[in-house]
Amino acid sequence: MCERGELEPEAAYEQYKKFEDELVMEYMQTAEKEVAMQSVDTSVPDKKKDSDDPPGEGPILRWVTRVVFAPGGDAWHPKNRKVKLSVTVKELGLSKYQFRRLRELVGKRYHPGRDELTITSER
Repeated sequence: MCERGELEPEAAYEQYKKFEDELVMEYMQTAEKEVAMQSVDTSVPDKKKDSDDPPGEGPILRWVTRVVFAPGGDAWHPKNRKVKLSVTVKELGLSKYQFRRLRELVGKRYHPGRDELTITSER
């Protein structure tokens, strides 16, 4: 409208600011509704969400493997044989005695800060 000469630049700017403010307010209301909807659904605990996890609470065991392709077409590489297994001990549901016994058996493979047991081995 300003380019066609129907409005003065100041009036066009005021109209634009009004439109922009309405748009921001509409977005804020939509965002507040989404936050309210998310806060109502407390049935799912906050855990790390991986795209590989099946639906539900998530896996107890986490496996990590690597695939290294060496030049020359040979598929054998020492890193291809290494497997890492991690588990959060709390998810195992052990009694106090079982937990103490597990900690004695695994030794330094248990990380108390993360409550995680990590075992690394060849396949």
